[in-house]
Amino acid sequence: MKINIHYFALALFLLLGLAAIVLWTVSLFLQVESGRDKTEALYRDNWQLQLSQLQLSQRLWLQQRFNEVRAGLSESKTIESQNEYIRQIYQRYPQISLIQLKAVVNSPSVSADPVYNCLDRPRSRLLSVPELPTVTACVHKLQPMLGVSASLPFADTLTAQQLLILSDYFAFVDDFGQLTAKRFLLQGKGSSIRDYAEEGAVADQRQLVFDFNQEALKLGSLTISLPRVNFAKIWLAQAVWMVPLTLIITLILYYLLFRALIRPLFMITRRMKKVVVTRRPGSGYDNKLLSPGLLLLHRYFMHLSQMTTHDPLTGLNNRLIFEERLQQAMQHGKRSGRKYALVLVDINNFHKVNKQWGNYIGDGLLKQLAKRLISNLRESDSLARLEQDNFAFLLQFVDDNQLGSLVEKVYQSLSQPYQVYGRECSVGISMSVAVYPDHAQTMAELELKANDALLVAHKGDWPVVFAQAPSDQTGSTGFSLIQSLHQALDNNDFMLVYQPVMELSNHSTSYFEALLRWKDPSLHTQPIEQTIALAEKVHLIRPLTQWIIEAACAQLKSMEGTRVKIAINLSMINLHDEDLPERIADTLGQCGVSPRSLMIEITEGQIMQKPDQVIAILSKLSVMGISLSIDDFGTGQASLTYLKKLPVEKLKIDQSFVKDMVNDEDDRSIVEATIKLAHTLGIRVVAEGVESAEIYQLLVRMGCDFVQGYYISRPLDQAQIPDWIMQKDVKPVPSSKN
Repeated sequence: MKINIHYFALALFLLLGLAAIVLWTVSLFLQVESGRDKTEALYRDNWQLQLSQLQLSQRLWLQQRFNEVRAGLSESKTIESQNEYIRQIYQRYPQISLIQLKAVVNSPSVSADPVYNCLDRPRSRLLSVPELPTVTACVHKLQPMLGVSASLPFADTLTAQQLLILSDYFAFVDDFGQLTAKRFLLQGKGSSIRDYAEEGAVADQRQLVFDFNQEALKLGSLTISLPRVNFAKIWLAQAVWMVPLTLIITLILYYLLFRALIRPLFMITRRMKKVVVTRRPGSGYDNKLLSPGLLLLHRYFMHLSQMTTHDPLTGLNNRLIFEERLQQAMQHGKRSGRKYALVLVDINNFHKVNKQWGNYIGDGLLKQLAKRLISNLRESDSLARLEQDNFAFLLQFVDDNQLGSLVEKVYQSLSQPYQVYGRECSVGISMSVAVYPDHAQTMAELELKANDALLVAHKGDWPVVFAQAPSDQTGSTGFSLIQSLHQALDNNDFMLVYQPVMELSNHSTSYFEALLRWKDPSLHTQPIEQTIALAEKVHLIRPLTQWIIEAACAQLKSMEGTRVKIAINLSMINLHDEDLPERIADTLGQCGVSPRSLMIEITEGQIMQKPDQVIAILSKLSVMGISLSIDDFGTGQASLTYLKKLPVEKLKIDQSFVKDMVNDEDDRSIVEATIKLAHTLGIRVVAEGVESAEIYQLLVRMGCDFVQGYYISRPLDQAQIPDWIMQKDVKPVPSSKN
């Protein structure tokens, strides 16, 4: 499900506003509850104080009435006057429930009156000296009473008068109800315990209970409901302005955040969508969806986060991360003394791959190259794609030999052909190496040294260049192949031998084929053929070919004045080098040799690999005046269409057909048909592998133009060539069978 980011952000802010309102409601509720508790405590303390004051005033009033009655009774001399006085007191003070004056006899057999027992006054005390009146609570006839009793002055020792005054203990409740604006109802009648409750009280209201206790005697209780707090009314009163204010603030924040963050992020998301779709064609993203859903937005931003530190095509680290790790490594090297090598890798003429095959194939090539780098490097090595076809990795090493073996391993792996979406791509690789701290002390200097060495690798013949003088490279690289090949060229360990090719029409030497050999094969464990094959495999053939061209031109210079040519063999890699015609022309010019004295032989199979490019380069060489010959014809399945397009003067029949042609009719038929086909196309024919007179005579009868082989001569040293040229009129000895 896709959610519009605008609506989602607005809904999110509204939810945040709602959450703010909920939090405010909870906070208000807690405040109300806290205020209610405080109010309850305040009411309780206030009412308790008022209740205590009423009880105290009731006691004082009763004590005052007792003193008043006792004084009045003391003045009355007769019983009748005392009774009349008591009646007047009842009328004056209706709150008094009972006034009793009783003579107490000092005799243990006489029992006390229950009324007096209510106040718990022992007789022994009643017969003693007059005591002070004390207000005491008691229960009389199941009614809680507040009474006071004391003895009156007596005339003799046998009798005493005891005055008792009782009033209702709960007479103050009505006063308290008026004071608290409450009305109370008496409950629990028929019992000495009185329970008072508020009239019209609501059951769910919070209530306070006051107990009336006299020492251990409980006389009753009073339940008063607290003023009711309506939270809903309080909330509505404040929500009238709180809710709109919260919504307005929420919308303002949304608008500000939308302009400052959401809209820019949305624009970035659209751009990221284009990047993702471009980098990942056919990913299935809906182009009609203008506002991506949250999941897709998350993917875009994850992709953006990945792009800040990684290359989007290969997944390798980018320049930012690589330079950070390079800086850390150099700082660590200062403390530990360890050495680090910065290695730059570049594809030669990568733009031509994109131009010929398209960017999609070029991207696939970069991905495969990245995979090879990962597979050949150690986990501790840092690898990154800096830009386009430029890669870099950082190596920690102990000595130069270890560094050389690591770099050579990577180079040989990267030099192998690539299979990209069904197409085979063979590209040249250039690498440069700069070592910390040998070549530089800072990151900027180290990168500059490596970059300069990479430019040298691009311009020169050697694909791997160290950031140091060329004369020092061979002694410090530690490479097994590159070092041995470089040393062999520098030490002049190679030499050319020349095998004559005879023209049958006049039995004279037409040209010499230059063949590469070791000067001292015993010093080399690897045969020259394997060295050449390995050099071709890892794109090291260019410097070797240049040495052959220079040596052949020098030989031609020494044979100046003769009409004999020298043929050299070119590798397939040479035929894909657009600079080849220019380099050959420069070498010929430096040696002062005519281009017509040089012949170039190419194998038939080389024509079929990028034939248009091969034809273009060979055409440039032909225009220069250089003769062209096809070697090993019959083994490469060359198309006659391309054969007609090539500016070829000669083709050489492969020796595999020539050696057994005397005994093998099929080989003989192939050789004869090839000769006729070449003559039809205006091309002269060379037969190699001629090792007997029978083969020689048979080729003569077939009309072959040139022959080459041990029957004519083995390859000659440079010193033997002048003598051989002097014998150009010597004819080979005919076979005895003829």
